[in-house]
Amino acid sequence: MRNFKRLLIIIIALALAASVIFFTLENRTPTQLVFFGWHTSQLPIALFVLSAFIIGLILGPVTTWWPQQRLRMRYNKQAKQLKACEQRLAQLQEAAQAQPETPVVTQAADAQISKANS
Repeated sequence: MRNFKRLLIIIIALALAASVIFFTLENRTPTQLVFFGWHTSQLPIALFVLSAFIIGLILGPVTTWWPQQRLRMRYNKQAKQLKACEQRLAQLQEAAQAQPETPVVTQAADAQISKANS
């Protein structure tokens, strides 16, 4: 199975390389590009197309990496805050268990006691 995956990857890579070579050979017509008044020298069309493709391959992952990095940083910050809150909760629970329990008298109970005494 492992060898099959390697063979499949090699076949796909060779097909991609062959298509790039054929594309380059078929599109050797010199062309000049104009972009906002900026003129390039006359170069083959394939050079412009392949350079745009390579720039896209680089910019695509970079533009998705940055938001993911921000989310990862936010997650780490919230994980630290959660850990600090859990530690504080554990400290408060230990302190509550260490104190002797005292009966809690509510206002309703006070009212009933005062009626019984009168």
